[in-house]
Amino acid sequence: MKTFAFASDLDRTLIYSHRMLEQYTYEGSYDLVEVLDERPLSYMSVETKNSLQRIHQTGWFIPVTTRTTAQYERITFFQQELKPEYAVTTNGGCILHHGKPLEDWQAIVDERLRECMPVRDMLRAISELPVAAWVKRTRTAEGRFLYLIMKDEYLSHIPLAELKLWGEERGWQVSLQGRKLYFIPQPLNKWAAVAFLKERLPLEYVYGAGDSLLDADLIRQADTGFAPRHGEVLDFDPSLEPTAASGMAAADEITACVIELMNTAKKPSIR
Repeated sequence: MKTFAFASDLDRTLIYSHRMLEQYTYEGSYDLVEVLDERPLSYMSVETKNSLQRIHQTGWFIPVTTRTTAQYERITFFQQELKPEYAVTTNGGCILHHGKPLEDWQAIVDERLRECMPVRDMLRAISELPVAAWVKRTRTAEGRFLYLIMKDEYLSHIPLAELKLWGEERGWQVSLQGRKLYFIPQPLNKWAAVAFLKERLPLEYVYGAGDSLLDADLIRQADTGFAPRHGEVLDFDPSLEPTAASGMAAADEITACVIELMNTAKKPSIR
């Protein structure tokens, strides 16, 4: 019986864009794992792919992502090779089981979302902010949350701390990941979805990993949590211990560490 799981964020934790590969040199081999309209988008190291296969064979590997279900399904490695039984998408708004949403979790999320400002009202409020003039495109994610694709030349001018406080007053989280500025209702929480699965499966032990502020609870609440050195989350929680490596090498380090801990049955906290 599988009693442990590795629940990990994907973008900038396990998979990397061209931009990230250019920013952090990687000496190993990597494979293309995502294409959109014949344009290559994301890559994963061969070492990380092999490690995830090993984890999947002896425990549960649970992808946990802010991506919508449709965006998650573009990652060919998870659709054609590893095929996780469970996956968390839409920042915890959806749990997939064999590719289909769990209806009982959907009902829980719908009830919790009634407690915060609706998406349509938040969209209107954002449009009145000065930062709205720096937006290239606005997207909604399955009607659950919003993200703004910002113009490159304004990225360094975004008043992120102010926006976070503004969002908190309305029951929403704000996170900047690359060019995407996310506005997400607080009830949409990655760890909440993983905690649901921890009880459902049931699991004795969960390893968690992530790079963004949206992954903070996933890292802190997991029995052992990992944050890549390049991660945004480290700027807001200095108590988290970073990996030694940055970029794609951080994914290799995290997955190798999970395997080592699983094999030795040691459960130390690296936080």
